[in-house]
Amino acid sequence: MIKFIILIFSISISFSQVFSTYDYTGTKATAMSGAITSGPGDIHSIFHNPAQLSTLKGFTFVTGYSEIFGQEFLPYYNLGFSYNSYAFNFEKLSTKLNDVELSSESAIGISKGYTFYKDRQSLIQSGFRLNFYQFDLGSSSGSFGDGSDGISLGKSNGYGLDIGFQGILNQKFYIAYYMQNIISSNIGLGLGNSLPQTLSIGLSYKPYEDLLTSFDINQLAGNSQQEIRFGIEYLFSEKISLMTGIQNNPNRFSAGFKYKFLENYSISYGILTHHIMPSTHQLTFSLDY
Repeated sequence: MIKFIILIFSISISFSQVFSTYDYTGTKATAMSGAITSGPGDIHSIFHNPAQLSTLKGFTFVTGYSEIFGQEFLPYYNLGFSYNSYAFNFEKLSTKLNDVELSSESAIGISKGYTFYKDRQSLIQSGFRLNFYQFDLGSSSGSFGDGSDGISLGKSNGYGLDIGFQGILNQKFYIAYYMQNIISSNIGLGLGNSLPQTLSIGLSYKPYEDLLTSFDINQLAGNSQQEIRFGIEYLFSEKISLMTGIQNNPNRFSAGFKYKFLENYSISYGILTHHIMPSTHQLTFSLDY
């Protein structure tokens, strides 16, 4: 049991250092292996490249749940809504043992997309997201050893700024650049950790209305290795969309679908494999008006 708790705590710490760079929020990101930096604006833009928000119209709401690597002790919640080019998102990842929360990290984001330039054939978009982070270390093990009567180990707050750009030609060619936590604070007091910074470049091609292909290069600051991602989205019918993707570093495969069961309501599912750990499943519900 002690080894198991130590393992959980180690996993929790590793996630707390990179939670703000979790690139698979939402079914589309999960099902396309994170290759969504570029492309048309959609509900996924609430959590990802904010430049894509500039073309959204009306009201959109989305909420989802997954267990990272299929583990019950790593629940991950996400919720967001947008109104025209404005968006709000909330994400929470926690580590639980016997219904006791050992640690958690939450993020709240406020986003805005802008149309920088527009003519008959081209469009240049930009956007930003201001993130507020809170990391809660939970409680010590206490006399019972499960944290139920432990002492609080404290909380820490931070902030980060995301910036995104995208250029579109003839509604077929997309090129985008997305920077996460380009300006940020530290998490923790004294020897606190800087929030991770990532840079993503995306290229998408939409040869016709029902098919989108996307290619991403993702770089974590301070890491010499890059992640190469490729995803495909196909509109099978008016109600069903199919998605799949692959990536390297680590090698992963993904797939999923979106089903529009009413005029404004949709449910979607995605699965993302891992070369060592079990697969991650993502379930999302959304509506738009």
